[in-house]
Amino acid sequence: MNLDDVFGKSPKRINAEDCTCHSGGAEGADTAFEVAAARWGITTKAYSYKTKYHESLNKVEISQADYEEGVEQVNKANRRLGRFGISRYMNLLARNWSQVKYSRQVFAVGTIVDPGKKDSKGYKNKWKQQIVSGGTGYAVMMAVLSERDVYVFDQNIGKWHRWSYLSEKFQQVEPPLITENQFAGIGTRQLSESGRAAIDSLFEKTFS
Repeated sequence: MNLDDVFGKSPKRINAEDCTCHSGGAEGADTAFEVAAARWGITTKAYSYKTKYHESLNKVEISQADYEEGVEQVNKANRRLGRFGISRYMNLLARNWSQVKYSRQVFAVGTIVDPGKKDSKGYKNKWKQQIVSGGTGYAVMMAVLSERDVYVFDQNIGKWHRWSYLSEKFQQVEPPLITENQFAGIGTRQLSESGRAAIDSLFEKTFS
């Protein structure tokens, strides 16, 4: 089955009150998704695991089972991302799995990095396909490996992209709609004004 054909069907309209936004509660894009969701009466679950720095009012502490499952999924994603020293960030990275696990559609704000190129912090993409920079890259990679419908707003060029399972790369698309009741809204802490506007527009376009 071609997932591009499945995800390419005419978008269905959904009601905000039937939706849940799965996120992480971090400053930047996570918080912007949470605020936008609240504006439309949508519940957010902001996942956390054993940290005192999580300040979201919608905090959900993940179970030990989900954490352990998350560790496995992070390590699986890292076989492509090829990053070092991730163990000290595992509490944050493993909770990202819950954002993906409980969603059917994933919306992320960040930066897409082409193969062989470096991100803004100088980290080189050694994988043969495009990735997303930073910690957001783990959630996006886990979503791709789990065959979710994945969108990324690239702040560098101010455009939405969708992961194609046919070409195995991000393809630039028109601003998307939320079409699944269970969706993830995640992204970089370094949220730009264009990124914030893209998040607000996503909800406005879907639910207005």
